[in-house]
Amino acid sequence: MTSDANPTCPICRDTGWVIDRRKGKELAVRCQCRKDRKGGALLAACRIPPRYAACTLDTFELWDPGNPTISEALRRTRAFAASFPDVKRGLLYMGPVGIGKTHLAVAAMKELVAQHGVRGLYVNFLELVQALQMSFDGGSRGREEIMSPVIEADVVVLDELGAGKLTPWVMDLLYHVVNSRYMALRLSLVTTNFSDHPKRVGEESLADRVGAPVRSRLFEMCDVVDMRHNEALDPDQRDFRRVRKTVWRPA
Repeated sequence: MTSDANPTCPICRDTGWVIDRRKGKELAVRCQCRKDRKGGALLAACRIPPRYAACTLDTFELWDPGNPTISEALRRTRAFAASFPDVKRGLLYMGPVGIGKTHLAVAAMKELVAQHGVRGLYVNFLELVQALQMSFDGGSRGREEIMSPVIEADVVVLDELGAGKLTPWVMDLLYHVVNSRYMALRLSLVTTNFSDHPKRVGEESLADRVGAPVRSRLFEMCDVVDMRHNEALDPDQRDFRRVRKTVWRPA
């Protein structure tokens, strides 16, 4: 096999193969450059928005050292990623806007893609609902085309679960997606701004937003990661995006 005069990979000279010596025998094995290309393709297929493209476990900031729920969320996410493939349940991140739920969920998925070659997919819940509604209004994509990737991905990030008002038929479709993943034992990393036990009178719970059947399935297939505000902070400083800009400065 011939290769270019100026190969992009000096190790395999763009053949994709290298010779490895094992127990006195020479074997042809895939070059790391091909593995990296495959990993890059798998990561691109996750459809992670540019806003979250740089999210990793190492770049997650413990922006409020006085809030143990944030450090605990990071610890549990690291443990989840490190234990794969010997994990049976995903993670359900519950907490207020801006506390870091999406960062951790995306970082966990990226870790599994990079280290284990799983097929991942990022899905914004509101965008999924809108796409399903458009499919019923004669949109360019059909319902199965929209839902199949969400159902079949090895691991999915379902972000902002409960955002937007749902009609009964959308709730039925959502249950179909969640239940299908549950029955197939596929991992889900879910984020939501809604608590299972709202603190304020009249505040909606997760079950109110997505329906009791979906809530029940989520609790069977995911471990809850409860991220809460630090009540000692001033209310205007409880959004980590605001804190990073106005209060906390990295060294």
